[in-house]
Amino acid sequence: MQIYNIHAMISTSNLKLVRSLRQKKFRDLHRLYLVEGDKMVKELLSCENREGGHRIQQLFAGGDWIARNSSVLAGTGIIIHETDEPEMKKISNLVTPQPVLALVSIPEPGRVAEDLAGNTVLVFDAIRDPGNLGTIIRTAGWFGINHIVCSPDSTDAYNGKVVQATMGALVRVKIYYTEIETLLSGPGMKERTVYGTFLKGENIYGVSLAPGSLYLFGNESHGLSDKYDPYITRRIFIPPFSTGNHGGESLNVASAVSVICSEIRRG
Repeated sequence: MQIYNIHAMISTSNLKLVRSLRQKKFRDLHRLYLVEGDKMVKELLSCENREGGHRIQQLFAGGDWIARNSSVLAGTGIIIHETDEPEMKKISNLVTPQPVLALVSIPEPGRVAEDLAGNTVLVFDAIRDPGNLGTIIRTAGWFGINHIVCSPDSTDAYNGKVVQATMGALVRVKIYYTEIETLLSGPGMKERTVYGTFLKGENIYGVSLAPGSLYLFGNESHGLSDKYDPYITRRIFIPPFSTGNHGGESLNVASAVSVICSEIRRG
């Protein structure tokens, strides 16, 4: 009995589809993104609830990988392409191709106000570096903070570099793209605490952080815009402990997120 739908080679149309997903406009068009690597693909296969997104639609892998994972693949309905090394090099985004690559559905956008109600939320203004965003998503997932908002001019969460840097956390953390001012001026926001992260403000280690709050982080180069000042309840900062040059101009935004997430969980 055939337990999954397997194809012996990659068709020209599938090759074009995979390559097109390197560009955001085609990811948006097809509502698909690429995931490469054994660990992250297995993370997707193990998810019990992928309703609305993060479902593997097609999978490209060598025969050995397919054989080792046949019991997990059985009954999934995933279209599987048995792929040799030269073919993997043609479709991979990586210098060293991984043994498996998957086409994964992008979740439908959630209802921002309803989804974020009562939850701790990390909010990012114009975050541009894919590596930073990927690390932030991975960090948020580690600390169980499952809601991230990005301004529309931020990098795409389904960019290949972002996806790789998340190390699978992308399936556990919901990402929303919306105008931050619209979010902060929306229903129920006046009652919520909004912390802005700055180079000057209250020492994070002396602040009792309110549960279910929003944390605003600025652009890597320019910080938070002053247009958000009317919405910010408290300004917080992470103090340097080095002597002399104060350890550099500022922390990398992904590093700052790690510190603040740790403080959130420390209560």
